[in-house]
Order: sequence, then C-alpha cells, then structure tokens
Amino acid sequence: MVRTPAFQAVNPGSIPGRVKNEFESLRIVMYDYHVILGALGAGLGLLGYTLYFRSIFAGITKPHVFTWLTYFLLDIIVFAAQVIKGGGAGTWVTLTGVIGTFCVAAVALRLGEKHIRMSDWISFGAALFAIVLWVLTDTPLLAVIIAAIINFLAMAPTFRKSYVNPFQESTSIWVLDIIRFSMGIIALESLNLTTALFPAALVLGNAMLVAMILVRRRQLRV
Repeated sequence: MVRTPAFQAVNPGSIPGRVKNEFESLRIVMYDYHVILGALGAGLGLLGYTLYFRSIFAGITKPHVFTWLTYFLLDIIVFAAQVIKGGGAGTWVTLTGVIGTFCVAAVALRLGEKHIRMSDWISFGAALFAIVLWVLTDTPLLAVIIAAIINFLAMAPTFRKSYVNPFQESTSIWVLDIIRFSMGIIALESLNLTTALFPAALVLGNAMLVAMILVRRRQLRV
C-alpha cells in the first residue's frame, strides 16, 4: 500500500492565508520589538542624564564643556543621518543624546572643567569641519564616518581630566550609554553602516573611558 505523505492531508487552499497571517503577526512583533527597545533605550538615556546632573549639582562631577558641546554637534549630525536612512525607533536614543548633551554643555559653562587645552580646540574644530562636510557632500554615510572618528577626539578632554582626577567624573551615565546605544543598534529598523556605525563607536569609546576611570580610582586608593 502506498503511504500518502503527511503534507498532502493539509488543505492547499488554507496555506496562503495562513502564511499571510503568520507573516503579518511576525511584522507586528518585530515592529513592537523595535519600538520597545527604542523607548527603553531613550528612557535609560534620560535616567543617565538625571544621575549625571545630580552629580554635577552636588559638586562631584565637573564635565568638560568642549566634550559635551562636541557631542551635541555630533549627535545632531548623526540623528539627521539616521532619520534620512530610516532609523525608526532606534533614532529615539540619539534624540535623547541631542537634548541631554546640549543641557550638559550649557551647565558645564558654569559648573564644569574650566581648563581648556589646545587638544580641546582641535576636537571642537574637527566637529565643525564634520558639519561643513555634511553640508557640502550631502552624504549621510560620510558624515557619520567622520562623526565616529571625531567622537574619540571629543572624548580626549574628558579622558585627560578623568585620568588626572577620576573621582570628578561619574561613571553612571557612561555605563548607561553603553547599554542604551547597544539597544539602539538592535532597535534600528534599517540596520546598515550609516545607522549603526556611530552608536557602535560610542559603545566602544564609553567602555574605554569607564575602564580607565575604574582602574585609576583603584590605583589612587592603593
């Protein structure tokens, strides 16, 4: 007796509709997945800036104005590039950065580190140069590549300041930034080099800064 394959028992007419419904359900789940991660990442950003401001106003942390002003300019460039490339909910993380860095830079003018070095001016000038390239080339990927490089230059003043006195820099915002920008990468609805390069550079730079601060604190306590 010939055995009938199991798949023949399924009504062929029901397959297209079933596949379509499953595909639509998967799309909804994926959409919610991006939105949830984007919102959670943005929420962590707000929490990080809240803790950072509390440390600033308590007189513990002294942010370097050039670092945060450069961050503000870079975040604007990257946010615009991500929106153009369809970053979706993942761009919410960058948007909180735009708002937060502007506020920190404004507060740093009065309560932050006042010793400005030549390297600070160089990093700030490089950020302005990136904006010029952004306007002239109208190429989001090129602007983001330059922004990722400048991100490390922008951290130089804070690296220098924190190496000398690691107790004057809070690690909470940098750790939360590692988490939220990692989530932001996952939440990007359009994952490509333009949308993911900058947050990946932030994760790496922040991890290096946090590691240095913790090592220096341990060394000075010995």
